[in-house]
Amino acid sequence: MKPDLRSRVILPIVLPILVLVVILACVGAVAAVLLFNTKLGALALAAVAAAGILFTVSLASSHDELDAPRRTAVVLAAALPLLVGGALAAGVIPGIEDEDRMINVEPLVSIPEDAPLIAAQNAQSFCIYDDSGECVDTDSWEVTPEPDQDLLSYVFDNIDPGIPHNVVVTSLEGSPADPARGEDEFASSSVITGPAIEYYLSEDDVSWEDLPDEWYFYCAVHPNMQGVGTLAGDA
Repeated sequence: MKPDLRSRVILPIVLPILVLVVILACVGAVAAVLLFNTKLGALALAAVAAAGILFTVSLASSHDELDAPRRTAVVLAAALPLLVGGALAAGVIPGIEDEDRMINVEPLVSIPEDAPLIAAQNAQSFCIYDDSGECVDTDSWEVTPEPDQDLLSYVFDNIDPGIPHNVVVTSLEGSPADPARGEDEFASSSVITGPAIEYYLSEDDVSWEDLPDEWYFYCAVHPNMQGVGTLAGDA
């Protein structure tokens, strides 16, 4: 190879591109291994990979030059988590049930346009948007599920800046005029700090049909924020 070609093309251009390709390939391999594993497996592999990096750095920093056995140990420490994780994710090594495989690459839940919506703009009561777009304080929430809304789901819009809220749905004790929280809990969305919005979708196969005609809803952070929900129409 001519010296000019090496100094003008190979070293400044081709070599950096090759290094970049290798880095991208490693990042892609790590991402694929973590995504196509179970959550517990991904955490375990990440921990092993971190331990391998610490071992490699410690070994390299303690010697001016690595001999062949130590170089082999460094390569194994870097490659072993990827090899084992890849084998687990691909099913070469048994250990992951078919229904759990690729659990980390499940698509994000999209919010249906017709999902029932409840909002919070203060710590006194919930509110519901009227036709003009204003959120009007209310202690009642009428829900008419669409035919394709099998699981219990709703959108919670926290428009109260800097204040945490959530929505919990339970059975109703007492009467609509004097309501109280029941023992049966059907849904509990995450506590979110406004302004923020969350789509709650039941993970326990709870459907709208499991709710009584009248139910109770409240905020776990501000229990005085409460009301009676009504299931309108056929669930």
